Amino acid sequence: MEPRDSKCAGRTRRSSADVRRDHHARSATRGEHMAGRASREKPRKWIDAEIETLDPDVDSARIWQLGNAYRTNPMILNMAVCQGFLRLVGPGSGARTLVRGGKGKVVLHQQRRIEGTMREVWTWYLGEGAHDPRVRESVERVNRQHDAWAGKYPEAILDVRQYTYTICVLAAEPHRVMRRLGLPGFSATEQRAAHRHWSQIAGLFRIGSDPGVPVPADFDGMLAFLAEFERKDYSTAPESNVAAEALLQQFSDRWFPRPLHGFGRALVLSIATPELIAVHGLTAPRPLVARTLRRTLRTLITVQSRWAPDPVEPAPILAAFGEPHPESPMSGRLKAALSGMRGPRPAPGGSTSTSV
Repeated sequence: MEPRDSKCAGRTRRSSADVRRDHHARSATRGEHMAGRASREKPRKWIDAEIETLDPDVDSARIWQLGNAYRTNPMILNMAVCQGFLRLVGPGSGARTLVRGGKGKVVLHQQRRIEGTMREVWTWYLGEGAHDPRVRESVERVNRQHDAWAGKYPEAILDVRQYTYTICVLAAEPHRVMRRLGLPGFSATEQRAAHRHWSQIAGLFRIGSDPGVPVPADFDGMLAFLAEFERKDYSTAPESNVAAEALLQQFSDRWFPRPLHGFGRALVLSIATPELIAVHGLTAPRPLVARTLRRTLRTLITVQSRWAPDPVEPAPILAAFGEPHPESPMSGRLKAALSGMRGPRPAPGGSTSTSV
């Protein structure tokens, strides 16, 4: 009999985190393939027609999946998540929680962080709703992460309004972005389904020891809450610019070569609102650039929705984010933001050094 160790020679020991991550990726990939197999034999334009045959009170998860998991691609979803997180860290306390004094994963491990976020978000997009075990497990992972940091950052992690805002961003921000681009946005059926789908998932989250996140009564209420929150709760903190620069660098690094990082940055900011750009201390793209990018996005979405054949499978999100992407050195903008967050350094004589 061979010694046990000899059978294991040459094998690489994998951490429990790696095993859990691969198991989660395989599980979600199975869901991706199952959804695709169910849709292979379809007419050229089938998504809108199928949505309108469904009951938004009963089939909300399927309606969300059809409208948002098929008509996207990895870059666009990454851009949407970047835009969403810029919203979520609109309150200064949210930015502090994400940046963690410059040691947060969003600063030091940007690609690893987006890969983990995409796995969870895609589970919520492709799952069958709050009763789906995969969705419940995913939300519970997020709950445990929040529990681990709640003691240090209670002003954000235990803030009920920020949780409600998060759910409303998930449900309604895609609609708001389309409206900003001059497109119709969600149909009445999609609006009702979005509200129901995310309201049910909201019930799985915890705020401290309290179960569930309160949400407005309907989709219009979500839109009203978003507008009110952004008017009353946005605030600039020293970490705000750091969080924004880190999020923008992640997107640009992943999808564009370095000479085109400015284009990637402008692409995200072209669909941002003035108050979002201001609260993070960012500079908006030039008006002509922003108008051109918005017009281009509007044209691409219009072509896809009106004339191009509808995809018969969900977007290959897990394939795009399943393998680790190399981390890049901090950009000059991010370094400057970190320096500004930490403030001027004391000079040897005790005074504060400044650049003249």
